[in-house]
Amino acid sequence: MKQKLLGQFFTPEILSDFMIRLTYSNHVTSFLDPAVGKGIFLKSLEKQNPTITKVAYDVDPEMIAACQRQSFRVQLLQQDYLLSDSIRLYDMIVCNPPYHKFQEIKNRKLLIDRFKKLYNVSLSGYTNLYIYFLIKSINELTPYGKCCYIVPAEFLNAGYGRNVKEYLLKTGMLSKIIRFDNQLNIFEEAITTSCIIVLENKRHTHVEFLNISDMNQLENPQKLNCVNKKAYSELNPRAKWLQYFQQNNILQYTNLIPFHQIAQVKRGIATGNNDFFVLKQKDISLHNLTKGACIPCACKACDIKKPIFNKDSLRELINANKKIFLFDGTKAKTNFDYEYIRQGEKKGYNKGFLTSHRYPWYSIENKQAFPIWISVFSRNGLKIIRNESLIKNLTTFHGVSFHNSCYTPEDINVLFSYLLTPLAQKILYMNKREYGDGLDKFEPNDLNDAFILNIQVLSQQDRQKVLTLYNRLNCDDREQLIKMLNDIFLPYVIPQKVAVTNKFAIS
Repeated sequence: MKQKLLGQFFTPEILSDFMIRLTYSNHVTSFLDPAVGKGIFLKSLEKQNPTITKVAYDVDPEMIAACQRQSFRVQLLQQDYLLSDSIRLYDMIVCNPPYHKFQEIKNRKLLIDRFKKLYNVSLSGYTNLYIYFLIKSINELTPYGKCCYIVPAEFLNAGYGRNVKEYLLKTGMLSKIIRFDNQLNIFEEAITTSCIIVLENKRHTHVEFLNISDMNQLENPQKLNCVNKKAYSELNPRAKWLQYFQQNNILQYTNLIPFHQIAQVKRGIATGNNDFFVLKQKDISLHNLTKGACIPCACKACDIKKPIFNKDSLRELINANKKIFLFDGTKAKTNFDYEYIRQGEKKGYNKGFLTSHRYPWYSIENKQAFPIWISVFSRNGLKIIRNESLIKNLTTFHGVSFHNSCYTPEDINVLFSYLLTPLAQKILYMNKREYGDGLDKFEPNDLNDAFILNIQVLSQQDRQKVLTLYNRLNCDDREQLIKMLNDIFLPYVIPQKVAVTNKFAIS
């Protein structure tokens, strides 16, 4: 519990050795670890050179005691590094900072004001704690001093990361970002993808983007493969930087437009308490609820098995007694409906965060029924659903709302068919957020900023082929149908001469 409270995730020795080798040079005389933990970086540094002057911070007295027991030659400071006023500079700073989401940072406003004053950086209130550690360390390097941090990679694509990337580029110190494959579980109990940021206190012209897919690659930093090398002038802080860890760049594709040009991706309905609002058919019968107060709604992504969700699909889920209804208390009519609401109040359902800020508490968000659903979380590909039934959905899916009413059902079917393909998902995935254990996530704006095929460029003949395949998508040979769709869309997105040289993979 305390480890979670302090945001502690301890570094494996193989990773610690790697980060020290990555940062160490013969001219180093001073070293800092701003969040020392059990002292793993001190141990790795002593393998290189035990005579270096070392300073380490930690707020946890148990961690300070653990370091003292190991007899390191180090000045240990039991205090909050972020609030320390030390003006010392260091040749080498290596750190695995604490991981705290913005909601858990009690002195968030104090830190935002302090960093604006000291470092002239405007940080979003959504900024994670590790970013504060990184910025402070950047400002404590000697000339040509090096800094190496391992942090969650989420800031590369997250909204709050824009100011961070802007600051890193402004300093000119950013040298490398090394991303770990999100299948690698580096830290126990941490569901996040990690990356290593390498900085040096001199003006750089390019940033190298490198991938690590196997922990054995840590044995030799010189043999890491650079996937991309981008000039500072090419790097936009507003862009999603995870795309730079892929060989394929968006510029090589043709006929793409931003998703937000034709539609807006929006989150689904947040109930505030699924135990009260989400119902099965048996629940409705048990409480004798009015049929009009219980509206069909896609509540669990795992219940939606086929790509096209129609009235037959809905009927199957109702008969299987799945949670497929949403109770809307504003449509209550009978004593049974009002009794159900009173039972919810007795259980305190009206006092949750969302329900207590909603009037009346038993109402639900006024969201439209979206024609296309896109899963929020995914492994091995997004779940894309064509909602022919036009029922509503919870936050398990995002919904696609088209700007222009002239988009016909056929247009929507063509776009949906494209979104199913490996080609489309490869491009969408440039905007994903990565978590640990192969888990990926998209926020609505990640998809709004992503690129999709402009379906208006399709020939009438290819359009008809797509629609014919669409009508067969709920069949058992779905995998083959999606491959056939991919083959239709591929020439429009990757010109033939590029496709031959890049060997685009469907898998």
